[in-house]
Amino acid sequence: MLKNKTLFIILALSLNLFSAELQLEVRKITAPGIIHIAVYDSKEVFESDRGDKPGPQPGIINGLVQDVKEGQFSTTFSLPKGKYAVGLYIDANENEKLDTNFFGMPKEQFGFSNNAEGVFGPPDFESAAFIVDADIKIVIEL
Repeated sequence: MLKNKTLFIILALSLNLFSAELQLEVRKITAPGIIHIAVYDSKEVFESDRGDKPGPQPGIINGLVQDVKEGQFSTTFSLPKGKYAVGLYIDANENEKLDTNFFGMPKEQFGFSNNAEGVFGPPDFESAAFIVDADIKIVIEL
């Protein structure tokens, strides 16, 4: 019995060496809807994602789709240590995509880690990227 407890403790401690908690806070949500959050570990996937393919895919290591209300929203992700970027949008009309106007400008709220902004499109991965090597909190203002 002692051997099993020791093995469990060693396993739990070793998992902490390779993972950390990302606490994400999203502020300034102006209308209820469904929040789509993606945590990217791929530059290529981050820079090519236009919010039109909901759900898991290679290059997205974690994510969340959940109802939200006006105000702010918080969640936590457990991630392996590494370099990541977060992209999110609020699907106000619940059609599972980020709606845009004729010019391609988003009509629904969206945001990126580091509150990064792009020019004529989303920001590049490096602008939104952050390192997870210990527990970390990031805030995205929409």
